[in-house]
Amino acid sequence: MKNSRSFFGGAILMSASMLISTVTFAQRLGGLPRNSIVNKVLISNGPKGPIQGGESAVTDMVLLDDGWVYGSTKATWGAENCHIFRTDGDKVDHMLNLTFKISGQTSITDITPGIENTLIGCTSTYDEVFDNPDQSYEGGHLFSYNATTNQIEDFGVIAQGQGINCITVDLQRNKIYGVTYPAGHLFSFDLTTNKIKDFGEIMTPWRVKDLGRVSWRGVPKVLMLDDAGTVYFSTYYRNEVEMVKEEQMKGAATSYSSLEGGRIYRLSYGDEKPVFTGAVIPAQTGMDSDPIYENGIASAIRSHDGGFWCGTINDGFLFKFEPSTSKVINKGKAFQYWNLKSLTYGGDGILYMLGGRDEDNSWIMSYDASIGSLECLGWPENTAQCSVICADKNGRIIIAENLRHSFMWVFDPMKINE
Repeated sequence: MKNSRSFFGGAILMSASMLISTVTFAQRLGGLPRNSIVNKVLISNGPKGPIQGGESAVTDMVLLDDGWVYGSTKATWGAENCHIFRTDGDKVDHMLNLTFKISGQTSITDITPGIENTLIGCTSTYDEVFDNPDQSYEGGHLFSYNATTNQIEDFGVIAQGQGINCITVDLQRNKIYGVTYPAGHLFSFDLTTNKIKDFGEIMTPWRVKDLGRVSWRGVPKVLMLDDAGTVYFSTYYRNEVEMVKEEQMKGAATSYSSLEGGRIYRLSYGDEKPVFTGAVIPAQTGMDSDPIYENGIASAIRSHDGGFWCGTINDGFLFKFEPSTSKVINKGKAFQYWNLKSLTYGGDGILYMLGGRDEDNSWIMSYDASIGSLECLGWPENTAQCSVICADKNGRIIIAENLRHSFMWVFDPMKINE
């Protein structure tokens, strides 16, 4: 018995030692410093909770004037409901089941602050619904959500049978701008008159089937708005190139389409048609011609000194766009992964970035504009697949997952060196 106790005691000590080594090794491989992750919160509430499994994939988060970070979700794995929640970094409060209020909507695709503690949001549905002619979809809705009263106002369907991919709100002029999905039309909605204006197709989407999943690539993911009411977005320029005579075959096409990605367009307030600014986003040569990849803007945030900080989709470059001069300033990339999905400022004034492929680990990076320092800080966990980050009222960074059972990590940059 004594030998048995010694054996098991040794096994316990060995297991503890291996566990410590594993944690240290994992951190060395890329984890954020352990002291900097101050909390981890589960968003879904189990089979009887208001946010069930398959309904907690986070699509966006914003900080409102009441000091809470409000978030939106989408349904996955065949679930049907999408939700609005709020968090202070310590807990998650369920606020609203949006699908109960607006039936047929399985995803809140974008939210942005309105006036007086309100959110403006938009909805969509599964890609499989758009790809199946036997399934019907009414169309994506615009809505406002009052965080004080916990009530929504439904502005209705924008385009029959189409979802809404992204929006921006011009509060000074009472306009919402958005892009439909998958058709890729730019539109505006007048909050005073409720009139919808369609500015036409700004991107002919590519239908891509990858590992059995269908999506439409190239539809703008973000709209940028300046103080003059001008809307900016990235898209492709389609150019018909005439084939040389030797390439032409009898009865076949005499030209082919050349897609030049990453062009930044603008729609000035009052104009009828977007125009090319002349600005082209940074890209690795050769990759933007591959139809599986998108060369566009995945995320954008206003810069403290004017212009916009932007993250690219397929290469993961950080760049600054100056609307007044249409100038693009490339700051490079902190890691080899593409897709800078989300940007936010921390309490230390540093720009934090979420990067990584959709089906792979998510990484946190930073850019300190005061010294030009671009760094890769690590991941919250080595299996985390996240979609959005947002700073809370204390300047901590909330990192939200987009899986069937989604977690949030609270990252405190001030504790990195502790």
